[in-house]
Amino acid sequence: MKKTIYCPDITCESCVKVLTKQFQNRKGVQSFFIGNSAIDVDYNPEIIKEEDLLKLIHEKGYRASFSVFGRASFSERAKDFMTNKEKYALEYKMLTYAAASFLLLFAPQFLIWHIFFNHDPATLTKYIWWVFYLNLSVVTIGAAIWHYHAYKAQITHMIGMMVGMTIGMVSGLLVGTLVGATNGMFMGTLVGLLFGVTIGALNGKCCGIMGIMEGMMAGVMGGTMGPMISLMMKYDYLLLFMPLFMLVNMIILWGLSYMLYEEVIEENPNVERKPLDFFTFFSFCFLATIILLAIMIFGYKSPLGIA
Repeated sequence: MKKTIYCPDITCESCVKVLTKQFQNRKGVQSFFIGNSAIDVDYNPEIIKEEDLLKLIHEKGYRASFSVFGRASFSERAKDFMTNKEKYALEYKMLTYAAASFLLLFAPQFLIWHIFFNHDPATLTKYIWWVFYLNLSVVTIGAAIWHYHAYKAQITHMIGMMVGMTIGMVSGLLVGTLVGATNGMFMGTLVGLLFGVTIGALNGKCCGIMGIMEGMMAGVMGGTMGPMISLMMKYDYLLLFMPLFMLVNMIILWGLSYMLYEEVIEENPNVERKPLDFFTFFSFCFLATIILLAIMIFGYKSPLGIA
């Protein structure tokens, strides 16, 4: 019996090799051909069932169906997101956690300024905008990572590399820009590179060495480019540029969550939902901001630093 299985996640030779191993020498599968976004299978239904054919593909993290997969447009997705809150419960939780954490982070920072800096207005004027953007950056990056790990599913190599690259690049870029603005080129590059490489590797490791390398390379690029942006624009309206810069990076991370939902989560029966609770999420954000804030205030400062 011949059947066509639609699999939109087949994107490269690596995908073909992975799926070939699944079907090769499989009892009941007489022949198969893996093409672009579909697999033609000739099998014996008395030995292997239709559902088992789909399971072979699902086991490796690929979506599979006997009907063509639909793809919602941006307007359709937005309408569905606004009206179907149960379907997107984790995404709404992500937004709630991010907004609450962003606001709560200012409370301990205000206490630190009040206790250790004696209400010094000069310190407030010097760092207030960079603290604001630091909180926004940490919460946005944290929300993207939280959303990625909230769903437990097998990730394809292409998606895994995209995750490592995006999170590594944006993390290094944002942290490098902020630390570079307050401390100069050396500290900005050092901290941005370490931050981006570490986060990129940890989140890209889901698909093995390729994801780790992609995340690390992106972290190197973002971490070194970030302080270049802040220092090259030091005397050229940097603070006016920052809102647009932050918005673009936030949109990129939101786009990553959008992509993960559409390419991995939706119509995938093997996805498990295991999100972290709010206290754990906020604790990670708080720890990251305290460490980075300490570096920005007490770390080495070159003459190029703004603060």
